Amino acid sequence: MRPESLSDLQLDAIRELGNIGAGHAATALAQITGRPVGVEVPEVRLVPVVEVPQVLGGAETLVGAVFARLYGNVEGSVLFVGGREALLGLVDLLHNRPVGSTKSLGSAEESIIAQTGFVLITAYLTAIGRLTDLTVLPSKPMFAFDMTGAVLDSVAAEVGMKADTAVLVKTAFATEEERIDAVVLYMPDPDSLEVMLGKLGVV
Repeated sequence: MRPESLSDLQLDAIRELGNIGAGHAATALAQITGRPVGVEVPEVRLVPVVEVPQVLGGAETLVGAVFARLYGNVEGSVLFVGGREALLGLVDLLHNRPVGSTKSLGSAEESIIAQTGFVLITAYLTAIGRLTDLTVLPSKPMFAFDMTGAVLDSVAAEVGMKADTAVLVKTAFATEEERIDAVVLYMPDPDSLEVMLGKLGVV
């Protein structure tokens, strides 16, 4: 099922999943940090997987990504992606430090980003599961900090990625002091997107 084959009603259903998922993720981040976290109304769209690097700024754009493979009634891959400055800001937020305190991403920073990204991914999946009555289980998360094209190539090599379409959820989480721009990419295996839409009654 490719983006151009979807009806307006199907696209609206996918956007609603993205909106609700982003709200769940903001709630999870607020629980982690102990601070109110708002979420901008996300931009949700479907794009061919081959075009994802361009959508994220180009194949050579440097990003950090938390990746998990999905199992259950709906299979595929999901990534939580942020630029370098957004990830540094996330570390400051998690440590309750002034914005700009973290200057580099070492192993300790990568570990906390991976853990937090996994929590946010799980929040998205929980929203999808509740709305569709489907079981969606993530694998152990992995973290990569590299150019966008290299990250996607690594994911494809790791799991033999089958998806040709990505659900892209672009949003920002905000506290009084910090704004964290982030993208969640859900890349369903063939037929999995159709299964989700069927559960939503919009096949």
